[in-house]
Amino acid sequence: MTMKLSSPFGWLALAALSASSLQGQENMLPVSRTTGVVTVDLPINKSTLVGAPFTSIVASGTVSAVNGNVLTLSSSPSSLPDLTTTPYAIKITSRVDQRGTGSNAPSGSSTNAYGYTSKISAQASQDVTAALAVAPNVGDEFVIYPVKTLASIFGAANSAGLKADASPVNADIVYLGSEGELVGYFYNSSASAWRAVATPDSGDAGATELAPGTAVLVARKAGGSAANLVISGEQLPGRQVSNVSVGFQVINNPFSVSTTLAASGLESSVTGGTGPGNADILYLEQDGVLTGYYYKNGGVGGTGWRALADPLSNQGAALVAPGKSILFKEQVGAAGLVIQEPFAE
Repeated sequence: MTMKLSSPFGWLALAALSASSLQGQENMLPVSRTTGVVTVDLPINKSTLVGAPFTSIVASGTVSAVNGNVLTLSSSPSSLPDLTTTPYAIKITSRVDQRGTGSNAPSGSSTNAYGYTSKISAQASQDVTAALAVAPNVGDEFVIYPVKTLASIFGAANSAGLKADASPVNADIVYLGSEGELVGYFYNSSASAWRAVATPDSGDAGATELAPGTAVLVARKAGGSAANLVISGEQLPGRQVSNVSVGFQVINNPFSVSTTLAASGLESSVTGGTGPGNADILYLEQDGVLTGYYYKNGGVGGTGWRALADPLSNQGAALVAPGKSILFKEQVGAAGLVIQEPFAE
């Protein structure tokens, strides 16, 4: 199933999800700036925007040479592990020359790849190939971590306990964003495998990857059992820059502490407008409700974050919660959605 939310059916489906009280109660255990655990409940007959704030960092270090998409890395451990048998991603976690000039800056100016992530497509010892949207500088810091898949999040045999069925009509659905649409997957109980809703009788979709910086929307049906996701590990350092395309994306919130729209700095990377028709829209899920927000940059009612249904009241206090992802509607032309690290930037 592909949810084309720009179509009347898509909006009807999204409204149905909202009407079924989207909810995801996250029970936070103590976290630090670098490690932690979050439990995200997946209520029956409801839907949840799920974020993944923790992962497992397998290597870190600095970029020692840049040749197109090929990066030579100085790493800890000193020899990189195998990064191609299973999928891994590289994230640039600093900018060596914040001024954009200096001895480390090529041709007198430095690029700003800080926060960008890409899957590693090839490896030759300490050289990795990754199509980052912006090339890093020599001296920029990086981390490498596993790319999440349906199987790694929910279990190859559905250990998360989502409702399985031979038909997606009766099964819980996991939606991933793909080029502006939401594509559905379910666990086929007859095949004992993950399947795409569009092809319920063939293939094994367990290895389907979540693009770096993305997350999932879980829509549960009636008749299932209680389920939750326990996500633990290490915090990815630094801000996150997610590439966006026209349409809908489920953007991961990679951080383990709460922030608000006003404190998030998101207004600097979304396109604002005088109304929701000419602005990018962020949907946040809170207490079972999907609420859309946009940044109002002029016109009657002043400026600031506004809810779609209320162009006057300031909504800067709206919570961006840990363990929850963001449904982002790109309709104006932002190049990337930047989520600043709430610990310190």
